Amino acid sequence: MNYDRNQVHSKIYLGFYLSLVYLTSVSCGQVVDPNSRAVTELVLKAGGKVIPVHSELPIDSTAKIPENGFAIREIDLTNAKMKLSEFKQLSNLPYLESLNLHQTNLTNKSLAEIIDLPRLRSLELAYTQVTDEEVSKLTRFPRLQKIFLYGTSIKPQTIEDLKSNLGGCVIHK
Repeated sequence: MNYDRNQVHSKIYLGFYLSLVYLTSVSCGQVVDPNSRAVTELVLKAGGKVIPVHSELPIDSTAKIPENGFAIREIDLTNAKMKLSEFKQLSNLPYLESLNLHQTNLTNKSLAEIIDLPRLRSLELAYTQVTDEEVSKLTRFPRLQKIFLYGTSIKPQTIEDLKSNLGGCVIHK
């Protein structure tokens, strides 16, 4: 094969340029989600806290919200007071792995509106008003590994169905 020296150089430069553009666009390894700031403000207003990706330190006050972009890894809304319409805002969080709604006023309708959490692995629904009807649809979160259902009216059959449809998921009831 014969390669023209100019073609080889231009392909090398193009590859280098594309690599540089990619590294710049991902903020040198920083994970950014544009929804995170608004959701964090909502969570804080309700009395909850947020843990960002690449951190163990919670954001528990508005003063701790990062100036630069960030993404949410965990949300803890234990005992939080939220309007039913606000639960929908907990959707479209691509890096969220853990969502704790323990003892909130969560209902079937508000749980149904929480969607598009592709990395969700842990979901705490203990002491909420959810029922079998909506809990049986949690298979929309295929990466779930733990579900907490203490203090709910969920029937054993729903739990068994979830376990078989979410292979390896541990359900605490």
